[in-house]
Amino acid sequence: MTTFWKLIYRFILQPLLIQFIQHQAKKKPNLNEALEGRIGIWERMDEALQQRDWNLPLLWLHAASAGEILQAEPILRQFEKENVQIALTYTSVNAKRWLESGSTKLPNSVIWKDYLPIDSHFNALRILGKLQPNALVYVSYDLWPNLVWEAQRSGVPQFLVSALVHQGSWRHSNLLGRSLFSTIYNAMQKIAAISAGDAQRILESYPKSIIKVVGDTRVDSVLSRRDGVTAPDFPKTWNKANVLIGGSIWPADITCLRSVLLEALEELPQLRLILVPHEPTEEHVSEIQEIFLRYPIHLWSQGQKEEFAKARVLIVDAIGVLSSLYAKANLAFVGGAFTTGVHNIMEPAAFGLPTFFGPRFHNYATAIRFVEDKLAYSVPNVEELRSSMMPLLREPDKAKELGLRARNLLEQEAGAAQQCAELVRPFLLNSENP
Repeated sequence: MTTFWKLIYRFILQPLLIQFIQHQAKKKPNLNEALEGRIGIWERMDEALQQRDWNLPLLWLHAASAGEILQAEPILRQFEKENVQIALTYTSVNAKRWLESGSTKLPNSVIWKDYLPIDSHFNALRILGKLQPNALVYVSYDLWPNLVWEAQRSGVPQFLVSALVHQGSWRHSNLLGRSLFSTIYNAMQKIAAISAGDAQRILESYPKSIIKVVGDTRVDSVLSRRDGVTAPDFPKTWNKANVLIGGSIWPADITCLRSVLLEALEELPQLRLILVPHEPTEEHVSEIQEIFLRYPIHLWSQGQKEEFAKARVLIVDAIGVLSSLYAKANLAFVGGAFTTGVHNIMEPAAFGLPTFFGPRFHNYATAIRFVEDKLAYSVPNVEELRSSMMPLLREPDKAKELGLRARNLLEQEAGAAQQCAELVRPFLLNSENP
């Protein structure tokens, strides 16, 4: 079956995929930037590999985007004090921006970080030949067939951690998808799934998978970042206020939020808003400013000016600061769930904030559990947002109690990163596979 899929993927699917990506890049600036960012990748790799100590094992981690970088970070930390060198690759431009923002500080053992080259057969052979990794770890879901198959052929131990397969994903619900991914799961030495549901969906594609449910390594990352965060200095008027933060919000989220927030600002004089667009472009920032024009507004980029103290709405026109701002809030709305799916709800929960989001959250195990335990609210429309959020804005003590319960539940789920590292470590410490 693997030979069949190699031929189909390499001679039909992969060329079509490249053509599709190149076509989409003409309309999507982020995708175009990611493609252009791969120009010169081999020269950058050669320069970085001058630091390679061939007497030490090399651990290679691959992540799709910024969220998966967060999942990879605590695993990297597990090897920080060991004699292991690390390479880190990613797929999207958001991962590159996240790393450049300094939001994730990588250990010094990371000798190379860059885009993963386009998944051609030749590129897979070339990167494996240059890196010669002792182990290759994929974070969450971003599995590229040519790389997986060639690493398997070369005898490189491969692992899938924080493994996630959405309900209804073509990898699981489609017969051809299950067939293709059975050849990919077959190449994994071990698989560490986020939840029992993810494990079951993988097993339905490949029953022989060596799979273990360990939880989400992002929990370890979020809790570590929370413990090390330095909350920004705010004016006294803000420190005494009841603060609602909208994190990683999209225009669709604003559409739902706007009338409720305007009503809340009118009714509750002590209320302040922190609004953090997922993409803080000039257009998105201007749209938010237009909505709240009747109230004093301050932009994050303007710094600590006198107007900040008088403002009731803070708009964050920067990236990489959201997690520290959760420390200044009492209540959170997390964006994304009116479009593709809710963003990171662990960060506000880690700071003890009750959390709201839209209807699309079933791709996120933590969100499902929080909603089921009534520790978070999924609101499909303005009316439900109003009826759920306004009571907590009026009663901050009740909101605080709810947030503390969410934080306690999250803290109980720490430890996945250590378990993932223990799966990989034997393959790094021994020259031969155990």
